[in-house]
Amino acid sequence: MGLFGLGKSPKKLKKIPSDLVPYIQIETEAIKNSNDKMMISSYCISKLDIVNWYIELLENGSDKYIVPHSKAQLETIRDQLMECHKQIMSVKIKNQNDRPLMDIKYPKGYEG
Repeated sequence: MGLFGLGKSPKKLKKIPSDLVPYIQIETEAIKNSNDKMMISSYCISKLDIVNWYIELLENGSDKYIVPHSKAQLETIRDQLMECHKQIMSVKIKNQNDRPLMDIKYPKGYEG
């Protein structure tokens, strides 16, 4: 009977943590290099994808999943995450001593 999904109860999805946005804001302030920026940007976008999926499930009325937030809560979180991402992308990375990101060792006579 469970083979075809009959009698199967809907799966309750994970709640979005209330400290998600403050965490991303703190990490944004701590960006020191391109890797930090890329990591927190990727993390923020992944959470934004989850929030958008939850909103989509609520709008379409899913019987497979139980979304633990209201649409209004999710829209607020989405707007905050989008603002966080804007802040992440506006962070300027300062190169140490204005050195290039990659040191290339050129052969003698081929310094460019």
